[in-house]
Amino acid sequence: MSLVSSTVTADTVLAGRYRLTEVIGTGGMGTVYRARDEHTYRDVAIKLFATPQSMTHADRVRQEREIRLLSMLSHPGLIPLYDAGTHELVDGPHRFIVMELISDPTLLRRLADGPLHNYEVASLGAQLADALAYVHARGIVHRDVKPANILINDEGSAGFARTVKLTDFGVAHFVDGSRLTGDGTIIGTAAYLSPEQVAGESITFATDVYSLGLVLLEALTGKQEYSGTVIEAALARLQHDPEIPETVGSEWRDLLVAMTSREPEERPSAVTVARVLRGGASRVTGPVPLGRTRSSRSSHRAEHRLHRAAHRHTRRGTFDAVRRWRRRNTIVGSLAGIGVVAACFGSYLLGAAVH
Repeated sequence: MSLVSSTVTADTVLAGRYRLTEVIGTGGMGTVYRARDEHTYRDVAIKLFATPQSMTHADRVRQEREIRLLSMLSHPGLIPLYDAGTHELVDGPHRFIVMELISDPTLLRRLADGPLHNYEVASLGAQLADALAYVHARGIVHRDVKPANILINDEGSAGFARTVKLTDFGVAHFVDGSRLTGDGTIIGTAAYLSPEQVAGESITFATDVYSLGLVLLEALTGKQEYSGTVIEAALARLQHDPEIPETVGSEWRDLLVAMTSREPEERPSAVTVARVLRGGASRVTGPVPLGRTRSSRSSHRAEHRLHRAAHRHTRRGTFDAVRRWRRRNTIVGSLAGIGVVAACFGSYLLGAAVH
C-alpha cells in the first residue's frame, strides 16, 4: 500500500532518521508504516499517532500508556520497541513509536483458509499463554486478544515449529485501580470480549485468559463463536457459554470450558494454560511434540517465578481441577441485565476502541 496522505509523503523522514516507504495498516489512533532506518539500514515498523488535537483526552492517555507499556516489555512472544519520539508535520506534532517489522500473516488471515490442526493450536496457544503470563507478571492486562493481533511466522524458535507474537497494546490496562475511560465504556473487540468486559465490571488477568480461550476455540473449529453486531455478541455471551464440540476431544474441551467460564476466578491462569499446552496432556497436543529446548529444570523455575509474581489470586488449575468445574447456565433475561448491556453498547458506539 503506497503512501497516500496530505501530511505524509514518500520523502517524509521522521526525526532525521526514519524514511517512511509504505502504509501497512490504519486504525482509530494512527497509521502503521514500513520505514527505512537510515542509521542502521534496516526496515522497521513505525506507528505514527494522530495529532493531539484530533484525539480525545482518553486517546492521548492511551497513546502515552502504550509507549510506556512497550518500553517495559521484552519477550519472544512480543514485538520489541526500538525507539519513540515526536515529529512535527504540517498539521502539528505527531508522536511515533518504532518497532521490529514483522511481515508475517495474522492468525485471522490463516483462519480464512480453515481451522488448524490440534497440535498447531496447542503450539500457538502455549506461546500466547507464555506471553500473557509475562505481561500479567508486570501487572498488565492486554484486553484485546484476538486473531488480528496475533502474528504467525513459519520459522520456529524455542522448540516450536512456528513462532507466534502478540501485538497491539493500545488498549492494555494496568491492574492498579486506574481507568482510562469512564464507568461502563467497553474496551476491546466485540467477538472476543469477556463477560466482565461486557458488563463493565473489573478487569483482571482472567479477562485475557477468556479471550484466549475463544481464540483457541476458533482456531480449532474455524468458526467465530460470538459473531454478529456488538449488542448481539454481548447478549449472546451473557446468555450462553461457548459451544465446544465433542469432536475437539475431552482434554481440549475441559481446558476450553475452564478458560471460558463466566466466573473470572474459575479460569486457570495463563501460566497453567501454557504448561498444559506445552505437553501436560498428550491428547491436547496431538502426535507432534511441543517440548521446549531448555531443560525441564530451568523451565520449572521460570514457570514458578511467573506463578508467584502474577497469579497468587488465581487457582492453579490442572486438568483435574478443570474437571471439577461445574458449568454455569445462568440465563440473563431480566430488564436490569439488558439495561447494563444497552448502556455499555451506547458507550461503546460513542467512544470505545473497537478494532
